[in-house]
Amino acid sequence: MKPIRKQVESLQFTLFSPDEIKKVSKAKIITPELYDVDGYPVDGGLMDLRLGAIDPGVRCRTCGGRLKECLGHPGSIELARPIMHIKYVPIVELFLRCFCSECHKLMIKDKDVEKYKTVKDRLKRAKDCKKCPHCQSEQEKIKLEKPTTFKIGKKRLFPGEVRERIARVSDEEAKLAGIDTKIFRPEWGILTLLLVPPVTVRPSITLESGERSEDDLTHKLSDIIRANQRLWENLNAGAPEVIIEDLWDLLQYHITTFFDNSITKIPPARHRSGQPLKTITERIKGKEGRIRHNLAGKRVNFSSRTVVSPDPQLKINEIGIPLEIAKILTVNEKVNSSNIEKLKKIILKETYPTANYIIRPDGRRKRITPDLKQEILEELTPGYVVERQLVDGDVVLFNRHPSLHKASLMAHFIKVLPYKTFRIHPAAAAPYNADFDGDEMNIHVPQTEEARAEAKILLDVNQNLMSCKDNSNLLGCISDAVTGDYILSQAHLLKADADQLLYQSGINSKLSKKTISGQEIFSQILPKISFKGQCKNGETLEIKNGEIISGVIDENAFGVENGELIKALDKEVGRTKTIEALEKAFSLGTKFLSSQGLTISVDDLGVNKKVKDESSAIILNAEKETISIINQYNEGSLDVIPGKTPEETREIKILQSLNSIRTKIGNVIGKEFPKTNPISTMMSSGSGGNVLNISQMACGVGQQVFWGSRINIGFNNRTLSFFKEHDLSPKARGFIYNSFLHGIEPYEFFFGAITGRDALMDTALRTPKSGYLYRRLANALQDIKVEYDQTIRDGSGKIVQFKYGGDGIDVSGLHKNKLLSPGEAIGIVTAQSFGEPSTQMVLRTFHSAGVQEMQVTSGLPRLIEIFDARRVPSTPEMQIYLDKDNNNEKDARIIAEKIQEVKLKDIVKEIKIDFSSKKIESVIDTDAIKRIHSSIETVNSRLKDKGYKCKVKDNSIVFSEDELDFKKIYKLKEKIKETQISGIKGIEQILIIKREKDYVILTAGTNLKEIIEFKGVDKTRTISNDLHEVCEVFGVEVARQTIMNEIQKVISSQGLDINKRHLSLISDAMTVQGSVKGITRMGIISQKSSILARASFETPIKQFVNATLKDNKDELSSVIENIILNQPVPIGTGLPGLLVEVTGSLSNKKQKGLKEFEHLTKDTIDTSKRTTEPIVEEVTTKKKGKK
Repeated sequence: MKPIRKQVESLQFTLFSPDEIKKVSKAKIITPELYDVDGYPVDGGLMDLRLGAIDPGVRCRTCGGRLKECLGHPGSIELARPIMHIKYVPIVELFLRCFCSECHKLMIKDKDVEKYKTVKDRLKRAKDCKKCPHCQSEQEKIKLEKPTTFKIGKKRLFPGEVRERIARVSDEEAKLAGIDTKIFRPEWGILTLLLVPPVTVRPSITLESGERSEDDLTHKLSDIIRANQRLWENLNAGAPEVIIEDLWDLLQYHITTFFDNSITKIPPARHRSGQPLKTITERIKGKEGRIRHNLAGKRVNFSSRTVVSPDPQLKINEIGIPLEIAKILTVNEKVNSSNIEKLKKIILKETYPTANYIIRPDGRRKRITPDLKQEILEELTPGYVVERQLVDGDVVLFNRHPSLHKASLMAHFIKVLPYKTFRIHPAAAAPYNADFDGDEMNIHVPQTEEARAEAKILLDVNQNLMSCKDNSNLLGCISDAVTGDYILSQAHLLKADADQLLYQSGINSKLSKKTISGQEIFSQILPKISFKGQCKNGETLEIKNGEIISGVIDENAFGVENGELIKALDKEVGRTKTIEALEKAFSLGTKFLSSQGLTISVDDLGVNKKVKDESSAIILNAEKETISIINQYNEGSLDVIPGKTPEETREIKILQSLNSIRTKIGNVIGKEFPKTNPISTMMSSGSGGNVLNISQMACGVGQQVFWGSRINIGFNNRTLSFFKEHDLSPKARGFIYNSFLHGIEPYEFFFGAITGRDALMDTALRTPKSGYLYRRLANALQDIKVEYDQTIRDGSGKIVQFKYGGDGIDVSGLHKNKLLSPGEAIGIVTAQSFGEPSTQMVLRTFHSAGVQEMQVTSGLPRLIEIFDARRVPSTPEMQIYLDKDNNNEKDARIIAEKIQEVKLKDIVKEIKIDFSSKKIESVIDTDAIKRIHSSIETVNSRLKDKGYKCKVKDNSIVFSEDELDFKKIYKLKEKIKETQISGIKGIEQILIIKREKDYVILTAGTNLKEIIEFKGVDKTRTISNDLHEVCEVFGVEVARQTIMNEIQKVISSQGLDINKRHLSLISDAMTVQGSVKGITRMGIISQKSSILARASFETPIKQFVNATLKDNKDELSSVIENIILNQPVPIGTGLPGLLVEVTGSLSNKKQKGLKEFEHLTKDTIDTSKRTTEPIVEEVTTKKKGKK
């Protein structure tokens, strides 16, 4: 019998009504007792066998299934009095406050129903109405005392009364409140019956002592039954109302904590140990909850984990597996006519490789034991499956955490080796971001033929040579291979040595000369291609017909992410030959370096006397320049940078001077450092090291920068106790004069430790921020895919882009102009393209716009701001371009001064209050008045225009307010300080810079609407970094381009490269609705049609509760919801399956169309002839040529 495979088409979320609870309930639970004296479940108890089987030895009394067969059945508890469902209290409150207590209609006039189209506006209008517009009855205000108590005035409204009141609201009225009454009625939020979860949801375990330990939910349900029984007993006995109310509240408490044990204002239910119980909400929400931990993320079998180590003898797409692991992990191989004999031999073997089980066509497993081997061999026929141990050539998935991009999980072919570590080729380490200092990695063995086919064709390491992020090569030569290739390409070898080297690298030599150059040796491994590129040292690498004409082989040829030659090979000769050439290049480099040797001593890090003398002179000049800046500051003659204080200007200029020391010393070292030095070889080849390392090791460590400035923390007015107060010299503010080789002073070590600690903290704080950013991106973009018509659509079929990036080209195939394949999960690829580099971005950035003077947020914080679509950026700025007539320095300065916002506090020396005469006196700073091209009389008239009673007295403006008390006079003083005198509101700072031919005004603060109307401003080029303001003023298309520009600015400032196609997709996803939406729970993610997709991100309980009110159907059209249900996802290889539609003569009924693909099939005409006759194939006879 073949197993029946079913697919869940959709899910519905609903709150059960009392009638539905009665229908689904298989047992009425009436006693808190669980087991009788013999340990057998009590009838009517919480472990009643009608709720499911609890032990392997018993059967369910409802379905007859055993422990593994029965899924469990719900029961019910009849409550003595109605109880509030804690998750539906907001809905109940809304109905009480918006609907009339007498006529039970929504308290809004009939004409206003048409006026207020949205439910939100309607309810806002109706809430807390004092008189019903329909029956004119007075409405008392209803107050909710959290969590579940309602009051009218001082009188308490009990759940029974609440239920009766909202039950009278008609279906038509409830619809006005946005409720779909077919699936939800507001009174269902007040429980009269409580559904008891099946025993399978709350299993009990048997301890070593033989005692049973029950689940937290079972404990809580026992408390509910006890409280309910006591309430029944007291009601039947006619107990006083006070006792009834107390017991009612107790039952409410137990049911509330059953649903959610973390409600504020009520104590959590606890175990005897004091540990809080983990009830329903705690089990669903959060990282460790059911959705994210058990459903979206799954624990898997057939996997293994150990330390990874390098083995350059392997092929790039091979992996060395320890024999110990190969014996334990198994793979399912289906028996067919070609492999049956091989599998029989494996079954017969006693030692590795052997088999553990066979699986019959009916799905039953049979263990292979020595006694049964002969019987199994006779039974074995095509269609059976053999579970055999791993052998060479099997495919496995290899993975390293954190899995930040596609290449963190790739397929390798097994090579079983001794010892206990996984072995990989070092050229394949880069995409995993792996090194060999103790990193652990995982393998996963695919168990089905489909999975193995996908692994071999799509996930093979060789297929992932090029990056989807920026079209750079992920695989390439590293470290010793780069150095070895570089030295070899400049060397000359004897024929014997060259033959030996080529033979070791698997190449048969065809060279016959006595002395052979390294270029000729390399030409032996290259396919017949022509190539021209640049070497790292500036030389030209030229290859003609596979022969190297000039240049050296360095990082720019075969290096990771820089291998231009790899890209050219992939384009010209294909992937297989490219990988072969890379493997041989790696082998040549490592083998040659192993035979030649390369050693570095401490002496190699030193520099000669000339370099040291020049370095000392550079430091001395910078010191003199610093002293000059300090003197100018003390004398008040320092040119202040616009928008900066004199102190800030001083520090910026000193830092620029001291930072230039490293660059100047680096230039000297670059000229004087010997080319024969082994370190020079490493630097020139690109395998490691740079001039900065040498300068710090040999000449001086340099200025330590902390939070974007020199070190200024420590003691009062000084960094360390032995420096003088207000000492601004380089030595006292973190400049390290000594080199590491010479040894640094204790105070210098302390400064170095400060900045070192800051870098560690930056890394620690950056990791969770970048991780959360990646999670949001992945969740928002996961269902965006390429369709067969090359459009980019989301899970609901909406078009995000007509062609990916405008041209539909796959970034990883950019060098070949390769189009994206239909089904490609391009949304996830884009998310990964930002998520992976975001881990390298700086958290605290102190970037200054172009000229090191205007502070703007950059790096990871700015990227998060953009993706959040933050209402106001942390550093709002504008770039104001000027029209032709005003594009000169003089007019730019005048316009800048006119647009800068000036407040009264900016032009006063002090503001005094005379409480006796109730007057406020503002003493004006005459220099400041001149600076803004105004006068005291002009300022006074502007203040009068704004409604202030004021007059000019000498050099002051006096405000008179006789009627105000002292407190209001003080508030008025603060208000006066913030009053705008001139300029445009929001423009706090201005800075004029020159960009090529244009004078540009940079501003801190934005007001795009007013700026573009200002005379002299070029409105076609002026822009702001406030996305919402740009959208409002210029429209959504300009906002889309601004998002792209702002992202590009961030990634460029960090020295990263992400292809513009990814930027365009993310910008389109954020603006596709016609406004700017952030990649947040309230933005793009809230627009998703799938309830499970929203719930898997954040606030699952809220999503499920909202789903029960309306739109409760999840069509499962996206990715995560199908993963949760263990179904194929509708992207990648899952896409074609969703398009299979049986039509014509093979269909016996009209098929249900897939909404998502209606746009693809709507014009298709069924041309088949409907007939009941069998289909006869036409066969062509070769001899006669007849049919």
